[in-house]
Amino acid sequence: MATRDKGPAGFELSRRAFVKASAAAAAAGAAGVDWIARTEPALGAVGDVAYTTFNTTCPYCSASCGQQVAVATAASAARGIAIGDVIDIWGDSASPINQGGLCAKGAGALQLVNNTRRLGVSTNPNALSGAAYKRTGNGAWNAITVDTAMSEIASGFVSARGAIALDASGTINGARPNGTDEGVMFFGCSHANNEQNYLYRKIVANFGTTNVEHQARI
Repeated sequence: MATRDKGPAGFELSRRAFVKASAAAAAAGAAGVDWIARTEPALGAVGDVAYTTFNTTCPYCSASCGQQVAVATAASAARGIAIGDVIDIWGDSASPINQGGLCAKGAGALQLVNNTRRLGVSTNPNALSGAAYKRTGNGAWNAITVDTAMSEIASGFVSARGAIALDASGTINGARPNGTDEGVMFFGCSHANNEQNYLYRKIVANFGTTNVEHQARI
C-alpha cells in the first residue's frame, strides 16, 4: 500500500488501483477515444449570418495549427457585420497538426482581427488609430493616444541607449554606453514578416543587447 498525505483528508492509492487506472487508460486509447479538445464555431458569433469557411493556419507560433475562419457573405445591420468581416475562428479538426485543438492564444485569434485596440490608419495620414493605455507603478490605467505612446517609447529608447555619436555619413561612431544591457529588452512577434524582422534585428544589434525574447511561447 502506497500512502501520500494530501490535505486534512489525505490521499491513498493502492498498487491494484493504480494498475486498474492504467489499464483503463490504455483501453480507451486502443478504442480510439479522442482526448483532443475540439472547438466549433461559436453560435453567438455566427448566429444566422451567412458565411463562408476558409482553412488557414494559426500565426502565433511555428507549430502551424489548423484553423477555420468564418467570413461573412451577407451583411447584418443589426449586428454591425459587413460582407467580408471575419466573424469567428476555430480549430480545424481535419488538421493533422492539432486535430481541432487550439492553445489559449490560437483560441483567441479572432481578437487579432477584430480587437478595437488594433492599430490602424486614421483620417490623419500621419497618425495611427487605436487605443493605448499607460499607468505609473501600480496605479490605474489611463487611456492615451497611440502617437503619445509611440513618442514615449522612442524617448525611453533614446534615454536607455545613451548618447550616440555619428560620423559624417551617419554611421554610429563609438562604443556602446555601459548599462544598455540592463536597461533594454526586446520582445519579438510571430506576426512580423521577413522585412519587419530584418529591421527589428538591426535595432537589437544597434542597442548591443542580448536581452531578446519571443512571443511564440505557450
